[in-house]
Amino acid sequence: MKPELGWLRAGTGLLISQLAALSDDRFSEPCALPGWTRAHLLTHLARNADAIRNLTRWAATGIESPMYPGGHAQREADIDADVARPAQVIRGDVVATADRLDRAFADLPDQAWSREVRTAQGQPIPASRIPWLRVREVWIHAVDLDTGLSFADFPSDLTAALIADVRQARTRPGAADLTAVTGPAPALLGWLAGRTDGAGLSPLPLPELATWL
Repeated sequence: MKPELGWLRAGTGLLISQLAALSDDRFSEPCALPGWTRAHLLTHLARNADAIRNLTRWAATGIESPMYPGGHAQREADIDADVARPAQVIRGDVVATADRLDRAFADLPDQAWSREVRTAQGQPIPASRIPWLRVREVWIHAVDLDTGLSFADFPSDLTAALIADVRQARTRPGAADLTAVTGPAPALLGWLAGRTDGAGLSPLPLPELATWL
């Protein structure tokens, strides 16, 4: 659990530093995710922090607290409803929700970390895995914010952990062997995460990727 919390705090700090350098007028510009502006992405990150905090509540109390009580449709509706807020409000929302989540992890009793919860996809996981869900969000979406950060800027141990996680999640029975694809780790992560075209990887042609999240 310790590496995940370290990566989480570092990734959150990186995200907040990018946010601080982003002028208000750039919130309405497209981010790297098709169809979304930076305001969409930042609003999503704030709501995701709330969703992850629901899982910490579940772990602490044993009372079921789904990430998104209204399901994915409600999640998308919440983002659409909040995206038109002033940039300064969105900025404060991202920071405040990240701070609340950090405190929730710090306050989680030792015995709660072994309690089973479920992801938004319905997958059962131990609470010790909850920080990793947020690690993926803050680091990969920090690149999606499209302010100049790239996968080459990630710590090498985090890159390796993300590659293993995404590769496993995208593996399907009868599908191509993703472990056969090789190349520089940042390029491999970018391709596996669906953010790049796989330039620099081999062998060609690269296999088609199954769905991830």
